[in-house]
Amino acid sequence: MIQAQGIPPAPVCLGPGKRTISKISHFFRIVPSLISCFYRILHTAQGNKYAAQGKKYGVDYMNILILTGSFGMGHNSAASAIAEKIKAEYEDANIFIEDLFSETLKINNYSLPYSIFMRYGKSLYNFAYRCTEDSGVVTKLPFNTFFQHVLHKLINKTGADIVISTYSGCSKAVSEYKRLTKSNVPFISCITDVALHGTWLQPGTDLYLVAAPATKEELVAKGVLPQRIVVSGVPVRDEFDRVSARKVLSGEKRLLIMGGGLGLLPSTKDFYEEINQLSGVKTTVITGKNDKLFKTLDGKYENIEVLPFVDDMPRYMKEADLLLSKPGGITMFEAISAELPLLIFPPFLQQEIKNGQFILDNGIGDILPDDEGAWSKKIGDMLEDCGQQASIRESMKALKKTFDERALLHAIGKYERQCA
Repeated sequence: MIQAQGIPPAPVCLGPGKRTISKISHFFRIVPSLISCFYRILHTAQGNKYAAQGKKYGVDYMNILILTGSFGMGHNSAASAIAEKIKAEYEDANIFIEDLFSETLKINNYSLPYSIFMRYGKSLYNFAYRCTEDSGVVTKLPFNTFFQHVLHKLINKTGADIVISTYSGCSKAVSEYKRLTKSNVPFISCITDVALHGTWLQPGTDLYLVAAPATKEELVAKGVLPQRIVVSGVPVRDEFDRVSARKVLSGEKRLLIMGGGLGLLPSTKDFYEEINQLSGVKTTVITGKNDKLFKTLDGKYENIEVLPFVDDMPRYMKEADLLLSKPGGITMFEAISAELPLLIFPPFLQQEIKNGQFILDNGIGDILPDDEGAWSKKIGDMLEDCGQQASIRESMKALKKTFDERALLHAIGKYERQCA
């Protein structure tokens, strides 16, 4: 049957089953529009806070939007460190740190499900990581329409002159935003691991801040122009920079154990009992958001101090002789800044395996053996080996000399002149 142009087709009589399918199909067609409308109403109420802040500081000052995601605490720590460094140099700048995923999904705290996934879904995570690691296909974020709507609001309400990302998912969203809107807003991507994952490589990125020379080499090999890449190290707060070596009192050694913001640490009682029995060693365990571990350890051991979140992490690092931790990018570069020898738990996640190899290759630490029964001996031996500690500190000093720590500030200055 041929239908004349512009004339609607004649109605078709459907049976009961087909009418039901038609109604279901119609329902699923209108659901995205209803959700989109709901999001517009929800986010309009939040928009005024950015406009008010812009008026408070004045329109002549530079507005910088830093995007992050709470997948672990490292991305947030990098965002805070970047904000601190910019504010110290450009005190009149208006800096906005926003968790793009929290703003979009309207979930204030999604770190708990993420920590559960990291604890029990590591194999699935590694599978997804490997599948997308070298992908040249530019894919969109799930629920991309909602992310783009929120990102558009954030950029406009903050009046962003520069956008910085500390999480690859945010980089993907900004790249898509620039493509869709033809925006030329300067965009800086701060890669928070030494290993380059394909999701960081996004069109529209004006500058990549990378952790190490090897990361720059990977980007260049994938076609990024060298002048768009700067080896800056992963940004950490200035307080981590070691002023002087800790003074050892009465031969006492200090061990600092951390499991990142989520407190991903061993839960076995035997491990902590053996640590407690190390001769002449005082240990501080920082459990982060792992409340269960904090309650299990708190007050149980004579030589182990247990703390949840701490605000003065630089002080604990500066007082320690050795840091035992998982090899997250931020923690690793905080230790490098503090020149604190590293000993890491056997890594399992793909990016942490590469971080562990980076530690060995640069002589800035060591990795615990796979046999948990040998952990306490390895820790004790490393605490006693002053020569190894001195060698690691020298390697950390040499590594820091390869970082252009003012690269970000130079870029901000260049973009500020362009925006003026």
